[in-house]
Amino acid sequence: MLKYFGADVYLDSIYGLTPELLEKLGIRALIMDLDNTVAAYNTILPDDKVMEWFKTLRQAGIPIAVVSNNSEARVSRFCLPLGIPHFWEGGKPSPRIIRKAMEEIGAKPEYTAMVGDKLLTDVWGARRCGITAILVKPVGGRGIINYIRHKHKLKEVEKK
Repeated sequence: MLKYFGADVYLDSIYGLTPELLEKLGIRALIMDLDNTVAAYNTILPDDKVMEWFKTLRQAGIPIAVVSNNSEARVSRFCLPLGIPHFWEGGKPSPRIIRKAMEEIGAKPEYTAMVGDKLLTDVWGARRCGITAILVKPVGGRGIINYIRHKHKLKEVEKK
């Protein structure tokens, strides 16, 4: 069961995803969750730090799409200033919308990662698509117990 929900990479935030780390991991494309991954759930527009992070990755040639289970209004309002493909009401962990986003940015499973804060939507969705799963601590602390418990359980399993 753990194989479905175990992330390949754990990070404190999206800002740990640098072009250098992605190259080291063999990742050349990203599918991003929005709420509590890129920004807090109630953040309406991207701030300067988010804008700069997306710009840095795009300049490094890394295509990015956002896939969210939230509404069109929420996702579009946040993503339009970033100028990136975005998909709403995705039904994650269903692989359908993740695969559609991958197709939109020309990404193949062998070099794509899904980045999110939730095991049951983001990590499991990545597993169902055969792509790398990157789990980040939730922005704003929502869901942090999920992250900590899962990481702790994996450490216990690894010790055995």
